[in-house]
Amino acid sequence: MKKIPVLTLISVMMFGGMVRADVASALSNVNEKVEAVQNACSGIKSNLDSIFGLSVTTTVSSGLGTVAAGGALATGIIKAKTDDRIEAKEDELKLLDSLTENLSDDPEELKKQLSVILPKLEERHQKIEEEIAKDIKKSQTLGNVRTGLMAGATATSAVSTGTSIGATLTATKLAEKMLQCNNALRELKIAKGQLEVEGEVSEKANEIVAACTGYDESNIKSLKSLATANAIVSGIGTATAGAGTITSAMANSKKVRDGNKKKEKNLNIASNVLAGVTMGTSGASTALSAVQISKAKKDSEMAERCENALK
Repeated sequence: MKKIPVLTLISVMMFGGMVRADVASALSNVNEKVEAVQNACSGIKSNLDSIFGLSVTTTVSSGLGTVAAGGALATGIIKAKTDDRIEAKEDELKLLDSLTENLSDDPEELKKQLSVILPKLEERHQKIEEEIAKDIKKSQTLGNVRTGLMAGATATSAVSTGTSIGATLTATKLAEKMLQCNNALRELKIAKGQLEVEGEVSEKANEIVAACTGYDESNIKSLKSLATANAIVSGIGTATAGAGTITSAMANSKKVRDGNKKKEKNLNIASNVLAGVTMGTSGASTALSAVQISKAKKDSEMAERCENALK
């Protein structure tokens, strides 16, 4: 039997111990990185679901706001046409009244003229007054409908603003968490590679790396920007809808209708413009929310696979 030198045995034992120590250190490092990933990447799915839910609510409310503001604008346009018709008929009444100013001074001739003119004037006068009364009632009703629709648009825009702000706050926190998750995943991949160099593998690390492919950082920033833009647009919509409601109510008030036709007309124009702006902002909010939903859904699918692997 061949004898092995003592120094050789000692060297082999020391080398083997060093190898085992390196493997143990690499494995410990992987376990630490797995735990770091579990801490950094857990809970993202629920935050994405929250943004998804808030965005759906924003889409629904802003969609309703678009319909309400559009209805208010259409009603305002019909009202403006009705008011123009009233004004034209009032001018016609004045013209009819002026016809009696140029009658003959001769009693007999005057009598003859009146016998022909008066019945026709009275008949037309009465018909115009009836038409004016009918149009005034219609105009008042249209004004009330427009004010109601603008109030509805204000309410829906306020809901959209609230949900958009909620989505913005959630997206801001989520963006930070996603970046932390990406960093933790990068460190785990490095630790996993070092362990594999030592000839060992970690099934848990392999499972996590396969399921958690990381979050697209441009998508993260886009999601945050969309939520912020939506909150701003919805806020503008709430302001314009609120101003439109007040303006419409003022234009349709008895004091303005009976006292200052020019002011009434200007207020009606302003109310219609505000309704148009509100319709635009609500439509923009709906579009932004739809994009948010798409982006949140994309990340949500990966987050679900990842968090299942983290358990």
